[in-house]
Amino acid sequence: MSKLIALVPNGPNGLESCQVVPAESLLTAAPAEQGTVIFSEEKQTCGIWEATPYAERMDDYPFNEMAHILSGKVIITPDGEQPQSFGAGDTYVMRKGFNGRFEVTETCRKYYFTVE
Repeated sequence: MSKLIALVPNGPNGLESCQVVPAESLLTAAPAEQGTVIFSEEKQTCGIWEATPYAERMDDYPFNEMAHILSGKVIITPDGEQPQSFGAGDTYVMRKGFNGRFEVTETCRKYYFTVE
């Protein structure tokens, strides 16, 4: 694998159906999800993920994650804080141990990079 990877919105080989959202965390019906892992090594993973609208409760999020929204919209509400909205072109970092609500309000596609 090259040491330089160009990120493209559909991934190098397209997106595949997947199930990332844990069923026990769902606050609404499960989303339709698709994605691809671009690379994963040691405790780092980079990929693309897309989900239709849904909401979930996150407790003790297991990663540090940087995400860049390609399309759609999410609203993230940390416990005890105000909701924050992110849409196409926005980037956020969710720290390991995050507790709160994560809601996709418009089908969302994002690049993500996680570190355990």
